[in-house]
Amino acid sequence: MLNLLKKDRVQLGNKKVEVPKLTRTRLKKLTDHIGTIGDFLVKLFLTPEQDRAVFIVAAADVTIDEIYELTSLLSDLPIEYLDEHASLVECTEFLRLTWEKNDINSALGNLNGLIPPMAQQFVQSILKRMEQAKG
Repeated sequence: MLNLLKKDRVQLGNKKVEVPKLTRTRLKKLTDHIGTIGDFLVKLFLTPEQDRAVFIVAAADVTIDEIYELTSLLSDLPIEYLDEHASLVECTEFLRLTWEKNDINSALGNLNGLIPPMAQQFVQSILKRMEQAKG
């Protein structure tokens, strides 16, 4: 079935960019970069409930930075250009369309058997880094 409504290009500022195919090289860059998002999630869960609102407000600025940095990484546009010309809505649409084009939900479903051990290693590595930072 043809889906004629799928967008293959998106506007970022004054430039039209192609929604990318996530090749191994791009995925490697992406996974190298998104470690900070995982750090924030672990810190959020470790933050006492009464302090979470303050943490979320503080993390919002970092989250916006992450959205722009991921958009830059995947679009090959300089972060400085995006900072000046692209809206948050444009960047989030680009990331959503990239996710959909590459059918990441299906890919993650295929990896379902690997996720528990990988998640355990991920959390352990984050906790280890947090302990090293305290030391």
